[in-house]
Amino acid sequence: MKTPQQTMTEYLSALLDGLVATGSTRAVISPGSRSTPVSLLIHRDPRLTDYVAVDERSAAFFALGLAKASQEPVILVCTSGTAAANYYPAICEAKASRIPLVILTTDRPPELQGVGAPQTMNQQELFGKQVKSFTQLTVPEETPALLRSSYWQGEQAARQAIQAPKGPVHLNIPLREPLLPDLSRSSYPANVFVDDKVAVHISLASYTALFEKKGIIVVGEAHTPAEARMLLQVAETLHWPIVGDPLTNLATCGYKSTSYIRQIDSIFGACPAISELEPEVVLRFGRLPISKNLAQWLSKATLTPAVWLLVDDGQEWLDQLQCTTHPLPYSTKQVCQAILEMVVQPCALDWLEQWQTLQKQAEEVIAQGAWLHQLSETSAAYHFFAPLPEQTQVMVANSNAIRMVDRFLVPTQKECTIWGNRGVNGIDGTLSTAAGIAAATQQPTVLLVGDLALFHDMNGLQLIRAYQLPVTIVLLNNQGGGIFSFLSQRTLDPTDFDPLFATSLAMDFGQVATLYQMTYLQPQTLNTYQEQLSHAIQNGQPALIEIQGTFDEPVAIWNETLTRLRKKVESGE
Repeated sequence: MKTPQQTMTEYLSALLDGLVATGSTRAVISPGSRSTPVSLLIHRDPRLTDYVAVDERSAAFFALGLAKASQEPVILVCTSGTAAANYYPAICEAKASRIPLVILTTDRPPELQGVGAPQTMNQQELFGKQVKSFTQLTVPEETPALLRSSYWQGEQAARQAIQAPKGPVHLNIPLREPLLPDLSRSSYPANVFVDDKVAVHISLASYTALFEKKGIIVVGEAHTPAEARMLLQVAETLHWPIVGDPLTNLATCGYKSTSYIRQIDSIFGACPAISELEPEVVLRFGRLPISKNLAQWLSKATLTPAVWLLVDDGQEWLDQLQCTTHPLPYSTKQVCQAILEMVVQPCALDWLEQWQTLQKQAEEVIAQGAWLHQLSETSAAYHFFAPLPEQTQVMVANSNAIRMVDRFLVPTQKECTIWGNRGVNGIDGTLSTAAGIAAATQQPTVLLVGDLALFHDMNGLQLIRAYQLPVTIVLLNNQGGGIFSFLSQRTLDPTDFDPLFATSLAMDFGQVATLYQMTYLQPQTLNTYQEQLSHAIQNGQPALIEIQGTFDEPVAIWNETLTRLRKKVESGE
């Protein structure tokens, strides 16, 4: 007769064996009492690398970063009660961004539910529609069938997490005391996971005529540098312009292409001639890019009789313009390969040349800006990529940071990977996500972040410190919610605007760096900034570089840029 501890241990071990067998190699543990047996078994499992994060919200975003960079189903473990509720923001982001997570919440057994037992609440379907699936496991029992079921549930959970569209899955595990497991296990099944994806050769022969028309390629959401290079090659083959935001890695994949039109927000916001460029075909990969001006132009383009192709192997068809005429249920790689293998007569070069003229004009206007030579938030973003070494991982926070990079990014011949949390565009969990990316890749990681986003996730600094991760933080500090300087709220009276939207923190971030044992730097010139950024990355130790800006400076620089571009275009220079 087995003891309750042995029964619980075999049951949970079978669950972990199923997860490992299907590709899980990393786990993030939020310490707690009810989760003790799961945490201990993971911690002692030689097949799993585990990380401990005390704050559950930070832990979940750390797991998100691990899964982003590895594309493996990362395990996330917590105790019962409100601990699991703190996972919710990261789970929402994982669902929207298609990031594979396996959430294991531990729970009180059935006899303690609904009777006022401490640290107990209804955890079934806790994350609602923000997870791909929910499974309520049973209390461990000593039966071969239940052991098989536990293994199968683990295997299925990991498999569901990585099946397109990828995303989070949730398993709730009720456990009875005693909670200390049997730790005598000495043998572990080998990780036999094999990615069973087979090459899918698709035929786009029926679309050949479309690819010979005037088209544009619109790329959104995260793409790997390898995918970015293929997308640029497709654009060159078809003589089509290609547009996309920084997270597509079109500008940082190490491949220079004259088809890439990168100053999209300024071009679509300040060039009247853009309205005369009407594409006959729009080939879209993922959701729309960040630029609102591009979205407005595309919205107008829906009024023309264009053919709209949307590529989505997850088949969720996330088309906010609601204009897709031809859904293509394939991956980016599959569609690019199919087009590159086709015999296509590209459209006339004058179509692409019109776009290249606009790109050149925008480049010249930006290059002539006086702000380029003075240290500010905007110039720090413009010169951000120059000092970065090859293979740097870059995390860009939402709000002003991502928009500055989108508007002023200078392409680099070095391959760097840009990451962001653009699923639901929140500013929470940014530091923890960057920490997870650094832990997964073991590459120098640089985070470009605003002061409010940093404040929202200062517990992420503890993860960076605890694991001595090679993370350099470039803090754009405009003392508040600078993004609202670009929005209509800025017209409000200061008595309304300042407390509700300016939200100045008045924090000494030098003291924050000291608290978390990070190198703190506050450059006063542009040259010093670049030198300190380069040195901090090479040093490999956690560092915080603060750029002190002003609330209105970014919007003033942006408005000046648009004004000068309009004049240049109107004058025909």
